Amino acid sequence: MTSLDIFIVGLILGGIAIFYFLKKSRQFKLRLRMKRARKGEAEAAGFLDSHGYTIEGVQERKTIETSVDGKAHFHDLKVDYIVSKSGKTYIAEIKTGNLAPNPILADTRRQLLEYYLAYRPDGILLIDMEKRKLHEVVFTISGNGWEKSFLYQILVTGAIGLLCGWFLYKNFGGGL
Repeated sequence: MTSLDIFIVGLILGGIAIFYFLKKSRQFKLRLRMKRARKGEAEAAGFLDSHGYTIEGVQERKTIETSVDGKAHFHDLKVDYIVSKSGKTYIAEIKTGNLAPNPILADTRRQLLEYYLAYRPDGILLIDMEKRKLHEVVFTISGNGWEKSFLYQILVTGAIGLLCGWFLYKNFGGGL
């Protein structure tokens, strides 16, 4: 074997070793994250109870349909908890980690919005189990302003029409 052959074999073996190490490292991190998430979800029942919420459902599933070009696609949503308090129903989403508990984070916000639209609860609770914080998230969905602008235009046009009609009637006595 030449030194070039040894170099190529070394590169290949090194690449395989790095690939294997990175794969195992990702699996280990995922296991730790899942363990932390399961622990947070297990502790959440007591946390919700201590804040006056009654648990109505755990890991509840709902199927939603998305039609794309006339073809139906079905997806299951699974919420951590459905809870109630003072006659209102809430979806409670349990989060752990540094980023996920932030309701402004795009992925978290989209997930909560999807729950809101599918389940139509009175509210959404985002619970950061590591910091022991409960956030009530409220979505206010409004239009892009076109409706208000269009209504304004109709009202202004109607008012101008009435003024013109009154002016013509007063000045020409209705005998045009």
